[in-house]
Amino acid sequence: MAVHCIVPARMGSSRFPGKPLVKIFGKDNIGKPMIVRTLERAQLAECFDRIVCATDSEEIADVVSRAGFEFILTGPAATGSDRVAFAARALDLDLVVNLQGDEPLVEPSVLCDVAATLEKHPDEWVTVACPLNPAEAGLKTVVKVLVKDDYAVDFSRSVANEDAARWFQHQGIYAYSRVCRDEFSSLPQTEAERERSLEQLRILGKRPIRIVQSKYPSISVDVPSDVNAVEDTLKNH
Repeated sequence: MAVHCIVPARMGSSRFPGKPLVKIFGKDNIGKPMIVRTLERAQLAECFDRIVCATDSEEIADVVSRAGFEFILTGPAATGSDRVAFAARALDLDLVVNLQGDEPLVEPSVLCDVAATLEKHPDEWVTVACPLNPAEAGLKTVVKVLVKDDYAVDFSRSVANEDAARWFQHQGIYAYSRVCRDEFSSLPQTEAERERSLEQLRILGKRPIRIVQSKYPSISVDVPSDVNAVEDTLKNH
């Protein structure tokens, strides 16, 4: 079955306004907008029939288009998954990997693992976890996931230091079929989802969330200081 990749991006991030267009410099000292670097990582995976940026911003759409990628304009959306659901309906796509636009270092092989897992389990949500750095247990910009028998049982932004060994770091990747997305977007936002700003809590307990384990640590861009960590990684590896 065909699997597609949709990368949601918006300008109005509360923690980092305009972050999709922040320039990230690599080893070649070329600055590229973060959304373009993320789309390029999806392209490197070579497992998607189609890669599309879903955005509410004409400015992002223009940057994406000039970089040679497809885009679709959406209206306002409560979450990235709501934006992806809108885009996938408009494009008539079934199996979709939602790669959040702030993952410019995502490992392409992990995207392929997620796509393959979605093909096998289209009735489930699929997402990714990697080992949690204990030093980041209390860091709210690093999302944590508690895993049991390959399924997520809870998500949190902050856990106690003494409890960190039980948790994994959650990566900004989701995968779902048309049925799973439509179910999600038809549900109202939950109090826990709004309080923690974690969209997956809307579906947790209603639909299984299967975990793909990754050995690669996630360095996403949530706040401006994260850009330095991404650039250091690009330049040193």
